[in-house]
Amino acid sequence: MLVIWAAVDPSFESLVHDHWFSSDWMSANPVRGVGIVLIGILAVGSLLGLLLQFFVRSASMIRRRSLAQLLVMATLVAFWCALAIHLDSIAWQGKRARFAMRVQELERIAGPLREQWPQRDGELPAIGPFMAYPFGRPTTLILLQAPPVAKQSVYVSAIESQNGAIKLQLTGTDGGDWAEWHPRQSRPSSFVGGLSDPHELEFATSIGCGWYLVRYRS
Repeated sequence: MLVIWAAVDPSFESLVHDHWFSSDWMSANPVRGVGIVLIGILAVGSLLGLLLQFFVRSASMIRRRSLAQLLVMATLVAFWCALAIHLDSIAWQGKRARFAMRVQELERIAGPLREQWPQRDGELPAIGPFMAYPFGRPTTLILLQAPPVAKQSVYVSAIESQNGAIKLQLTGTDGGDWAEWHPRQSRPSSFVGGLSDPHELEFATSIGCGWYLVRYRS
């Protein structure tokens, strides 16, 4: 249940990282909060039940414990430890799968910019009005009306042009990262934006057709 939830829910990472250790984490999203509490109770309760059933035995039963039983218990404990460590990776792969299905929407925004990058403030059908920075030779477009990539889920707030690559900064429920188109022989890397804001590459993964889903430490 937890693996499926982490893979399909865009809000899972923010729920765990932003609210889990705060006093208002339950009020931030009560439905998801109750869900994760119930999963936690079920998981811990069932594991404790198995452990008690395994260890609370008579002396004669202890002697007859098989190697297979010990392996089962060790496997259960190892599985939960691995799940706790890799939940972020599971959520990232789920996000990668969602964005692989949004490449056409990303192309709708980036395609006109690949053909002709704006040299001043203006407006384009795919992205609406924007401001271009720095003045003279702009590499950053600040969008005044964030165009949607997925309805009520992902929007584009800014666009960067770096060495032929088009980088879309994502906001919204399933945002918080970057979707980038790169020409051949080019890959995502750390960069400094047009507003002198540094972005240190954390990790990136291909979603097809020259596009990458990228996470930076800002």
